[in-house]
Amino acid sequence: MGEHYSISKNNFDVFRFSKREADKIALVTEGGGQRGVFTAGVLDSFLQANFNPFDLLIGTSAGSLNLASYICGHKGHAYRIIEQVTRSPDFFKLSRFLLTGEGMDLDWLIDKTESDIPLNWKVGQAHLNTKQVLAVAAHATNFETKYFDLSTNNWKDILRASCAIPALHKQPVIMDEKRWLDGGLTTPIPVQAAYDRGFRHIVVIRTVPVDFKENHDWLISLAKMTKNDTLNHMAAMLVTHEENYRKTQAFLANPPDDVIIYEISPNKNLESKLLGSTKKQLDADYQHGKALGNLFLETIASKLSLSHLSPERFLVQTSENKLTDKAQQLKYNAQIDVLWDSKTQGEVLGVERIPLKWININPNDKKQTLVLVNGRNESYWKYKEVILELSQYFNIYAYDHRGQGESGRMTQDHELGHVDDFHDYVMDLYIFMERVVRPNLNGECFMLSHSMGAAVMTQYLSMFDHPVKASAATSPMFGVYIPGKAHGLKKQTLNLLDILANKPNYALGQSHFKKVRYEENVLTHSQVRYQMFVDLFVNNPNLRLGGPSTHWITESIKAGKKCIANAHKVKIPMLILQAGGDLVVSNIAQTAFHEKCHSSHLEVVKDSYHDILIEKDLYRDVAINTLLDFFTSDYRFY
Repeated sequence: MGEHYSISKNNFDVFRFSKREADKIALVTEGGGQRGVFTAGVLDSFLQANFNPFDLLIGTSAGSLNLASYICGHKGHAYRIIEQVTRSPDFFKLSRFLLTGEGMDLDWLIDKTESDIPLNWKVGQAHLNTKQVLAVAAHATNFETKYFDLSTNNWKDILRASCAIPALHKQPVIMDEKRWLDGGLTTPIPVQAAYDRGFRHIVVIRTVPVDFKENHDWLISLAKMTKNDTLNHMAAMLVTHEENYRKTQAFLANPPDDVIIYEISPNKNLESKLLGSTKKQLDADYQHGKALGNLFLETIASKLSLSHLSPERFLVQTSENKLTDKAQQLKYNAQIDVLWDSKTQGEVLGVERIPLKWININPNDKKQTLVLVNGRNESYWKYKEVILELSQYFNIYAYDHRGQGESGRMTQDHELGHVDDFHDYVMDLYIFMERVVRPNLNGECFMLSHSMGAAVMTQYLSMFDHPVKASAATSPMFGVYIPGKAHGLKKQTLNLLDILANKPNYALGQSHFKKVRYEENVLTHSQVRYQMFVDLFVNNPNLRLGGPSTHWITESIKAGKKCIANAHKVKIPMLILQAGGDLVVSNIAQTAFHEKCHSSHLEVVKDSYHDILIEKDLYRDVAINTLLDFFTSDYRFY
């Protein structure tokens, strides 16, 4: 018997794998409809590592669509097709199918892909010159299996044929005067085909657990009882499918003596479905796929002498050690001082002529611009470490919101967190962009926001003409967390307190600035970064801010709801980094926004507290690298 390695969550099988030679290697991808988002995650982790050593690639159904994105080098492309295009009612609507029999519109899916999210076939053709990519389809009548050689000339017809799920596709797919159906009908996992073509190292990406079993005895029995021709034909197809599936699973579990199977699969049923998945379900499965793809790269690919792996694209330059070790701290402080001394600073008048302080930092003379929009009780001074990292790649602009940081205050109490109207924040950002940033753009413009700043950024992006090409938000405040005694109060109570107040005052349980001990904080797990954050306000009283006013809370609640209601108006790519352990803002509200925003992508930084960008290295490094990858890759497809 040959060798079989399972790359699955909580499976330690891979750690017994030892180094060996692999002169050539094949990749096989299973179908599964929207469950193919798991495969998209695996392949995107490969693209991230510049890993494509495969001489032969064979895909069935959704697996072939994934291979088309992969061979064209588009990280995030397959995810976007599944998340946006296949979830559109123009592609498939269950009620329409039940009432009229109209199923999936594959013509619309392929045409939509070509017009809105086009594949880069220049890159694809370069790969096709040295690699063979096959998409599997099945003859509709005699169930003959056909392996179509993907090319730039007929890729649309081939992908349609490979994905035509029996009884669900709208228009028959005709090629060579024959009608073709989903290749998964006869060849659900085309691993035997790779073996027959001489490949002895075969990577298989599944969309179901290895012990998955299908059984359609109920339909076969129904067909016998009713003697319905359509049901009989469907039952015959399913019998064929099940027989081939069992044969394939037997091959995978007991491969021939001369072959090694590397099987990447979920260890339990995926959250997403064939059709009708939510964005939350798709994101969970996509992240699962990315994690297992990285596990394969670390444990298997690195030992196959393939030399196709690239080094890390980004090196995070700072670490908690550099902030605690005295020698390293001196070096780090010197870097920060040089960076900060290089800044340009200025002032622009916002709504009602409130002065807004801003800075511009570009020590490396970068053309691409990144605008930072900070959260409540923050200042650009807090982001020195982040700016040091990001200024390697961008021309950085940042400003302080009205009522905090170095900008003008609106109440006699310098430390009261207050705003008359949340829309003032949004207009301030618009004014800053139009008068300071936009006139000085020399390249593409991106935007990065945090917490309250994300609510400001989102409203700006949904309301105004703007130059921003892609945006990202860490721990966005789309639902406000009401702390202390006010937590249990209903919205009506807050509104009443707001109305009764004859002047802005602290909300219940809130007060002037107080130094909170590290052990009591809910912002970060990093003690050294938290201490730096606190020291910033202790040593600079002019930057301090205390708790919010009742009116600020009611305005922020309304702002979060407005962001969710208008999520569909955000047209540019938006990355949401959700802090898995957030105790400050509502992750449920972030998910609600994400479901309604057609262009967003959500990734969870597991267990991180709210302030992802000043977290422990364990969480922060993930966030920084994810942000850099998003902004510097082909973000249009992510």
